[in-house]
Amino acid sequence: MSVRKLRLEKSWSQEQLAEICNLSVRTIQRIERGQKPSLESLKALSAAFDTDVTYITKETDMSKQSNISLKEEQAIIYVRDIKGFYTHLITYAIVIVGLFA
Repeated sequence: MSVRKLRLEKSWSQEQLAEICNLSVRTIQRIERGQKPSLESLKALSAAFDTDVTYITKETDMSKQSNISLKEEQAIIYVRDIKGFYTHLITYAIVIVGLFA
């Protein structure tokens, strides 16, 4: 199972899991989004979930091999690009207004 599924089975929030593992919440978020965790993080997570490290790594590798079609992957990238554009546009507008003031 993925780290997120394991966490939800235990009814833990990301903050609770981070506290139990002695990791930052940001690290938990990154791992749940698919970033490869370090060995120390894997050891802490496996201890928190009372599983083997290979069980968690096997599941994260399997989650990368999901059944997302090419069109779905392109749509996800397109949405990310649009979000990035509007984020930069808003930041630009705020900076310009701040400089004008």
